[in-house]
Amino acid sequence: SLSLSVERGEVFGLLGPNGSGKTTTIKLLLGFLRPSSGRAEVLGRPAGDVPTKARIGFLPEETYLHAFLSAEETLDFYGRLFDLDKGERRKRTAALLDRMGLTEARRRPVREYSKGMARRLGMAQALINDPELLILDEPTSGLDPLGNAETKTLLLDLKAQGKTVLVSSH
Repeated sequence: SLSLSVERGEVFGLLGPNGSGKTTTIKLLLGFLRPSSGRAEVLGRPAGDVPTKARIGFLPEETYLHAFLSAEETLDFYGRLFDLDKGERRKRTAALLDRMGLTEARRRPVREYSKGMARRLGMAQALINDPELLILDEPTSGLDPLGNAETKTLLLDLKAQGKTVLVSSH
């Protein structure tokens, strides 16, 4: 039994030990699972509503990336999924790679990335569609202390832009 409300422009922490239901809650909000009772709404619509999903950015606990693609190719691929035109994809890709400190490695295959670099690319992927709501499952997993600090600064910047952020962590 869970009841929560996250307001627009808020950074909300979903905290709890391993096995407490944080990832399950995220899967419910994204429409990957259906509630056994009650209802789940996201951005005023039922969880899983397809047009609403285009307004959400998601970083799963484990970063799933295509190892043979470069960072540029990865972000271009996800930008296409969101139907962004070529110019917008290029602009957002360059800005996100710069923001995440991956510009120098933008053409390297992802299989050559460290876990922290892959995590940064996963964050960039979650932001490619300029989402209203960002759902981050353990966003600092695999990051060094500098990466942790940069992620926290990014979350504050997103809040200042009026984005809503749900962060899951133990």
